[in-house]
Amino acid sequence: MADLIPMETREYFEITKADLYEMHYPVLNYPKKVNSLSLDKTTHYKGKLTGIKGQYLIFEDGTVFNIRSFEGYVVRLEL
Repeated sequence: MADLIPMETREYFEITKADLYEMHYPVLNYPKKVNSLSLDKTTHYKGKLTGIKGQYLIFEDGTVFNIRSFEGYVVRLEL
């Protein structure tokens, strides 16, 4: 299947074992007021990740990031 991927995009599909992370973030507190993070409006965001529920990343300040809404975007996370 890798042979079918164009050469100019192949680097984005090659995953090594070192590229995989397993994360466990049970949601201990749900935000009372949800503030959705939009990558179209905010290009940089810094916050403490406090939970993951399905496709949502929940941050300490009540900001919620819906991963599926931004399919195709390139996002860099720093640990």
